[in-house]
Amino acid sequence: MLKRFTTVAAFVAALGTFGALAAANAADYPSVTFKHATGFPKALYMEQPAEFFADRLAERSGGKMKVQLFYSGSLGKSNEILDLVSSGAVDMGSLVQGYFTSALPFAAMTNSLPMTFFDPAQAMYAAIEAEKTNTSQIDEFRRNKIKPLVYRYLPNYKLICTKPVRTMADLRQLKIRTFGNFMPKMFAAIDVTPVNVLPTDNYEALKRGSMDCSYLTNANFIAYKLHEVAPYIIDVKFGGINAYFLAMSLDKFESLSPDAQKLLVEVGQEATKFAADQTERIEAEALATMLTQGASLIKFEEQDKLVAAVPNMVDIWIETMDGQGLGAEARVYAKQVMDYYNANKSD
Repeated sequence: MLKRFTTVAAFVAALGTFGALAAANAADYPSVTFKHATGFPKALYMEQPAEFFADRLAERSGGKMKVQLFYSGSLGKSNEILDLVSSGAVDMGSLVQGYFTSALPFAAMTNSLPMTFFDPAQAMYAAIEAEKTNTSQIDEFRRNKIKPLVYRYLPNYKLICTKPVRTMADLRQLKIRTFGNFMPKMFAAIDVTPVNVLPTDNYEALKRGSMDCSYLTNANFIAYKLHEVAPYIIDVKFGGINAYFLAMSLDKFESLSPDAQKLLVEVGQEATKFAADQTERIEAEALATMLTQGASLIKFEEQDKLVAAVPNMVDIWIETMDGQGLGAEARVYAKQVMDYYNANKSD
């Protein structure tokens, strides 16, 4: 029996809540707790979409479907997540495509190429479209037994350094953090020494002097407290990326009822929108906070020269795929992604 309500609006709202719960109970949702692994810390804002996903999934399933989040590599490091998810050792994970360029060469394209996507949100949406329509991408995910559910992008990458960097001459010979196969090639083209370091190791590398700059975003700089040991934020644009996605074990996904699968996909889409809506705001807030804590913003004065010095990274990606015997498929994939990106990017 419904309790007494003081207003009609409260009564209508309550009916909506009861209706949603009734719909959730009517659907075929299992009582299950999924384990989600990430190599990143809880403090990193990039994990907030996974938290949103977990909260919304529990809400919309009437408390039946839950996600238990394990942070900071407690179930596996970032470069182990693909194996953990594809094998079913964990149900879900925050998967960085660019760490697995051999297993995920197509998915890694929008994640790995610097100086390419200066409107990275549209790179993310291009990747989402490819997941639905591109045969090579569909087959790649199925072969690796993963089901991407939540996407997010990272805004234009910048540098945070132990010394000011204003010109191309200042960049030369610096030791700069990078990852994957393609960012080192970009840095080599401008006479920079690339250093492969996981984000969690950036602080110590900068503090020890084994690295001069880290290549990340403002929000990542502050999450790892890099401004404490490298106080110069360099206002330069290297382009953004379609960042890591929340991937689910495909076997686990396909073992669930159609109702449960549908809900996972819908909640994933909601979490993707949540992530997209928060990115630029958090980036600006992170910069402001670091400046108030003593960091300095240094304007890079030769952006045009930087762009001109870097080769076309899409062409380099295609050449790499040629070497793997996937050149024809790569050309189709690159054309689809870049056509979508160029048609939708902001000026």
